[in-house]
Amino acid sequence: MAVTGNYYYFISSPLHFLLAVNMAIRYREARNIAVISSRIESNARLLGEVIRRDGRVFCDLIMLESGPGKGHGSKARQRKQRMQVLRDYLGQHPAEKIFTGSDRHVEFQYAMHVAHGHDPAVQGIYLDDGLHTYLGSRRMHSFQHKYGDALLKKLYYGTWWKNPVILGTSGWISEVYAVFPELVHPVYRELGKKVLPFDSSYFATRAFEHISGVLAEVTGLDRETLGQVDFVLLLTHEQHYIDPWAHTERMMQIMGAHAPQERIALKAHPRSSLLPELRQRYPRAVHLDNRVGFELLVPLLHENCVFIADISSSLFTVKWLQPKQRAFAVEVPHPTIEHYRGEVQALFDRMGIRRVSYDELEATLTQDAAPA
Repeated sequence: MAVTGNYYYFISSPLHFLLAVNMAIRYREARNIAVISSRIESNARLLGEVIRRDGRVFCDLIMLESGPGKGHGSKARQRKQRMQVLRDYLGQHPAEKIFTGSDRHVEFQYAMHVAHGHDPAVQGIYLDDGLHTYLGSRRMHSFQHKYGDALLKKLYYGTWWKNPVILGTSGWISEVYAVFPELVHPVYRELGKKVLPFDSSYFATRAFEHISGVLAEVTGLDRETLGQVDFVLLLTHEQHYIDPWAHTERMMQIMGAHAPQERIALKAHPRSSLLPELRQRYPRAVHLDNRVGFELLVPLLHENCVFIADISSSLFTVKWLQPKQRAFAVEVPHPTIEHYRGEVQALFDRMGIRRVSYDELEATLTQDAAPA
């Protein structure tokens, strides 16, 4: 039977965008509506531009204004405006399904509340948000997180607020789509969520190829240049490094022994503040736009391209999209990473991602480059 309902996709990060595109292509007969709720205005504008120029995957676009101050009024006033936009649109186009990568965002929960008033059968669906889906949260078992925060938000927002233990576990969510469903945190199934797999075959469609091309065009990336990249370095937010420049410089030295800068691509974290300096320090490198998931560009990279990161969620989406692609996770000391070290090691092992030290990475690349 043809799908004809209104399907909403809340998008607030590059990964959410990638997975929302996957699901929207899957449900291409539905009326797919993208809701951009990124807190970073430049990211939101770029996502909106890609969606508008593509004109195929999503049939409509809702841009929720964000960013405190800057002449737009207080955060509370902006939130009220965003809620009004959602209330009006949902009133005209009642939702059948609402997808999100974060059920902690008040806009999603409010949309579910409004949609439920129009149709109690509306479904809330969580789309994999990366490592949180597999490792959980350090705070998930704390009394404050489970009860204190939940009570405060109910008092502030209303009784429609349903507190998630970790992302994707709130009472509004019935289904969870995961990149690696067999590896998700056990709390999802314990709370009765139906865990389902994504279908990566939708990334081989003409619709995905088209939106990938639009992304490359909007971000000014030349397909021929991308096709010649030998290494992609994925940088986590700078707060995860004791010295982000020491890490970046060491990585550039290791990769630079095997490829010129022109064949090395750098992808900064979406919220990084180091972009101008990255471009200044490495002017000949290929700088991938940090505002949209580079995973959309993976089909444009050659099969022997090597992906290197530390604790980035992008590594396992690469392994999902291209299982044969080489991917390394460099061990970088940090308190948060240390807390999850055992779980991360086991998770990456099962995904086929090798964790290495700087020296081990250097030795491996040198060995791989040696003539047979």
